[in-house]
Amino acid sequence: MLTLMTADQRAALAAQLGTATPAAVMLVTDTVAAAAGVTRSGYSGAAVGRLLAADMLALAARLVAVEQALDTTRRAIARVATSDVHLSVTDLLWELEKAGVAITAAELDEAEDLAAAEAPAGAL
Repeated sequence: MLTLMTADQRAALAAQLGTATPAAVMLVTDTVAAAAGVTRSGYSGAAVGRLLAADMLALAARLVAVEQALDTTRRAIARVATSDVHLSVTDLLWELEKAGVAITAAELDEAEDLAAAEAPAGAL
């Protein structure tokens, strides 16, 4: 089971990272590929080591950002789930949007298409 960072742990890591910018998706995949290549080939030259070390800061910054988004999402869902007032899915989507972790229309369309495709399979 994955243990999520606490708010204090995220803050401490963010403080260590300073102004490091979260890694773009391509940097994540490129860094993992480079690290896997180094591991497979046994090559651990200084240049590759410096590249991976520099990328590590951006990867860690992305980790902090993703952990924060997950925490924000979980807290918004918890607020809706524990509300004394019966709230709808639309209310949940509004809470997520207010929290800065909105689900886009494209993501909702994709989920709807997936549900429609799974329905006939479930009937079998």
